[in-house]
Amino acid sequence: MNPQVSVVIPTYNRVSYVQEAIDSVLAQTYTDYEIIVVDDGSVDATGDAIRARYGDHVSYIWQENQGESAARNRGI
Repeated sequence: MNPQVSVVIPTYNRVSYVQEAIDSVLAQTYTDYEIIVVDDGSVDATGDAIRARYGDHVSYIWQENQGESAARNRGI
C-alpha cells in the first residue's frame, strides 16, 4: 500500500506546534496519506511526545540540527 500523499513536517523544538500540525492532517476527510515528521535536532522531548501521542500513525525521523531545508529534504 503506497499512499497518494506524503505530508512532510520539519520541526525543531516546537512540540506543541508540531502536534497541532499533525492533528490538522489527521482531521482531514482525505485519508490516503502518510505523515513524516523530521525532527531537526530538538532537545524539548518532541520525539517522546510524538511517539506517545501518535504511535505508528506518524513516521518520526530525528537528525542532527541542519536547518529546515535539510529536514524537509530528508523527509522527501
